[in-house]
Amino acid sequence: MIMNYKSAYEGQGEATSLTPDILLYRSVIVRAMLDALEVDIHAWGNTRQQIVQDARSWFSKHNPYFCRICDYANLEPTFIIRKFQQLDKANAKKVFENKNLNKFLTHYICSFHQEVQY
Repeated sequence: MIMNYKSAYEGQGEATSLTPDILLYRSVIVRAMLDALEVDIHAWGNTRQQIVQDARSWFSKHNPYFCRICDYANLEPTFIIRKFQQLDKANAKKVFENKNLNKFLTHYICSFHQEVQY
């Protein structure tokens, strides 16, 4: 499990709130990003195109399912949309060719925590 122990000892952050459930929902977001970027999809032809199209359209603050998953993941939908757009614009599929984009995204998205104000 990924936790921010430094914040926990300093009395700030939500180190204990990065539960397995939150990490699971963050992994769902990562999988959707990979699908939308056409990375590691094990389907071909029209099925592949449909997966990519569905994943790309999922990233919308007007999509209640996307917003619910972000809520469960303890992340702001607009933050996730912005990060996805940055990856898409940077052509992450090409940039991460022969590298593990899944590992990078999982570590990146799952390491965020929101600070608690005392």
